[in-house]
Amino acid sequence: MAAVMAVGTLWSLPAAAEARFTPGPCWFTVPDGEAALCGTVAVPERRDRPNSRSLRLPVAVLLSTARQPAPDPVLFLEGGPGASPFGSGEATEERMEVWWELSAPFRRTRNMILFDPRGVGRSEPDTDCPELDAVGATRGTKPLTREQRMAAERAAVGACAARLEAAGLDTTQFSTPVAAEDALDIVTALGAQRVNLFAVSYGTRVGLEILRRQGGRVRTAVFDSVYPPDVNAQEETAWLAQRAYRRLFDDCAANRTCRSAFPDLEKRFLGLVERLDRNPVDLVAGDHETRRVLRLTGGAAIAAGLEAMAVSEAVPAVPIMIDRAARGQYAALAEWAPTNWLGDPEIADGLAFSVECRESVNTADPLKRADTARRHSPYGLVAVDDPGQRVCRVWPTGHQEPAERLPVASPVPALLLSGAYDPVTPPEWGDRAAATLPRSRHLVFRAASHIVTSSEDCAMAAAVTFVEQESVPATVCPGAAKPPLFEGP
Repeated sequence: MAAVMAVGTLWSLPAAAEARFTPGPCWFTVPDGEAALCGTVAVPERRDRPNSRSLRLPVAVLLSTARQPAPDPVLFLEGGPGASPFGSGEATEERMEVWWELSAPFRRTRNMILFDPRGVGRSEPDTDCPELDAVGATRGTKPLTREQRMAAERAAVGACAARLEAAGLDTTQFSTPVAAEDALDIVTALGAQRVNLFAVSYGTRVGLEILRRQGGRVRTAVFDSVYPPDVNAQEETAWLAQRAYRRLFDDCAANRTCRSAFPDLEKRFLGLVERLDRNPVDLVAGDHETRRVLRLTGGAAIAAGLEAMAVSEAVPAVPIMIDRAARGQYAALAEWAPTNWLGDPEIADGLAFSVECRESVNTADPLKRADTARRHSPYGLVAVDDPGQRVCRVWPTGHQEPAERLPVASPVPALLLSGAYDPVTPPEWGDRAAATLPRSRHLVFRAASHIVTSSEDCAMAAAVTFVEQESVPATVCPGAAKPPLFEGP
């Protein structure tokens, strides 16, 4: 029978907890034979003001199946920024079914903690911008001009910022350091002295900040798709795109089947980009419910390939997608082309804007951006219509201290996981983080992309082993070195 247990049975609570946990009903189904503790943790909106109002963060502890669980739980740190580990709406039940299965190996010995960060999902208050979702849902018979889109975005962003301000929410209080303190407050409120971190994508930056601030409370850390604080993705956009395509073209050329089926793949792709940059193609993508009108430019073609390469399972089909597009068959490429609109129903837009403006867009060096685009032409086209700078000119955000951009040095045992095809957080960034983590091990999966544990069973098994033993065997995941098997025509 599914059960909900009292907090006192989890870990011994400290004499005077710095944060408060309030038990409550779970917002998802707990399977028979499993148990969960659900509730909220109150954190201060402003950590520099003792009497600041509290924000309530939803917390779910998926309880261990062990009779006596280890005292150090696993704390999951979601990516984004602005994503919820629980999903939203009807997707929550499906997402939680996956979580029960994925967490089972961890929960053989210890509890797993999931939570919505401040401003995200079920947190109170949330920072979603439905104004942007409404604008993006507008459908017409032809794409809007760039000027029309910018005007609609500006109005929606301004309306969202004004609404949050009227509600008394201080959007300058969303940052990676604050996210790290919130996560530690949750651990404290649940009575755990130490914790094991399992972080993905942007969550790894939060995890690294936890190591910087209170590394003594961390027993082990698993960082999947590493985003270290001393890199600026805005400055590296063109390089990130170029290195992903370089990986693809080199692997195809080294594979007899791919090389034979798609000769001169790189040359044909660059020709496609040049052609679409001169003469964009307007077309309709999606079915009746997801139908959208888009303008396929050279930059959009590059972005579409990157979107596909960000999904491990889609990588083998990218060469044939490029081949067909080069022949004027754009349907497959168009399906991956990202929307020109800001806003994502699965992301808390306000939180995302606050963090990205504070820590990436506003701190990016324009000269470095331009130089990177020049050195990696034509891949800089992917950022030509980047709305980040437009948003950050009007979105209220905090100021990042220079010390936050320093590498994190820590003796905590850390397992770093990277996918060779990752266009978002490449393996080079994992190497960069590992340089100041002396007890780290970095595994690179040649056929994988962003968030390796979502596609590679061995990566998840290695993460479980690492949490248990604080190390993995030298021969772990021998299949990680195998490149992808590309699809033929």
